[in-house]
Amino acid sequence: MPTIAQDEVLGLDQAWPMPGRPRPIVVVGAGGIVRDAHLPAYAKAGFEVAGLYDIDRGRAEALAGRFGIARAYPDLDAALAERDAVFDLALPPEAVLETVGRLPERATVLIQKPLGRDLAEARRIVEVCRRRRLTAAVNFQLRFSPMMLAVRDAIAKGMLGEITDLDVRLTLRQPWELWPFMARLEAVEVIMHSIHYLDWIRSVLGEPVSVYARSVRHPDHPTLADARTSTILDYGDRVRCSLALNHTWKHGGPFQEAGVRIDGRRGAAYVKLGLLLNYPVGEPEELHLVTEGVGWTRVPLVGRWFPDAFVGVMANLQRFAAGEDSELHTAVEDAARTMAVVDACWRSSRGGGTVITEP
Repeated sequence: MPTIAQDEVLGLDQAWPMPGRPRPIVVVGAGGIVRDAHLPAYAKAGFEVAGLYDIDRGRAEALAGRFGIARAYPDLDAALAERDAVFDLALPPEAVLETVGRLPERATVLIQKPLGRDLAEARRIVEVCRRRRLTAAVNFQLRFSPMMLAVRDAIAKGMLGEITDLDVRLTLRQPWELWPFMARLEAVEVIMHSIHYLDWIRSVLGEPVSVYARSVRHPDHPTLADARTSTILDYGDRVRCSLALNHTWKHGGPFQEAGVRIDGRRGAAYVKLGLLLNYPVGEPEELHLVTEGVGWTRVPLVGRWFPDAFVGVMANLQRFAAGEDSELHTAVEDAARTMAVVDACWRSSRGGGTVITEP
């Protein structure tokens, strides 16, 4: 392969092309993720938000006022009656199936991850989307963050070569109290957090053969079904892939960590997931890359996971609906495959490991 120049490393693609004729967005849901990510992203991109709906109308009105949005709809029917809009369903998983079933036929919709509460519900959502001929994507936005778009470009250009190892490691405090609805879930960590990495890993390595996983509780979070997970994704004997995710490290200091390491036969990359350190304020995100002919180089990033990745996933959806993109990267059918990996993690965790034989 030709030698890589340092300018190529520094010039990796980090942004998704914008739609030629952006359509207005109707946001259904006015929770923290909408306040902290969706609306800042759309404002940054120049997307028009036609209106907001939330079951708590006062919350929707307050958020609309804060972001200069013209309408807070009185009910869901009014929101879904908006013509030529893209619907952004920023809802808890238990509300997705019913709401998707009420969308206008042939609508364009972005669904907040996860795709329902489990694989069975994900399949029902996909079927509803097919029956109603929806152009439907899921908000697996990590793929579209500037750091991961750059990694994607580096892989496509052969800078890493054949990937042999991929690790995700977190040792930090996740403020679970920001999402009180999670106390109602039968499982928390994999479906609400690991799912980001499982989806992104699928986009890099393809489909794993099987999984080994164990999720456990923590005494500091007695209302949560679990808060920490160890996972191995089985890609045969050529690739080692693991996730070690501890969200309950309360000691701060120099030994907290949030990072992804990718090792290839030609190069390697390290991504610092700065958003997760002191979330939601976060620290700067970082991408470092080494390849043949270029030593370790810090790639300047043009944005952050929040809010910039939310621009990319919406841009891909709108461009696909308009015929400008040939692939809808987080289409509901693809998202269902991520839900299948999540389901395998649950079953592995509940089934237990191989029992050790007595000597």
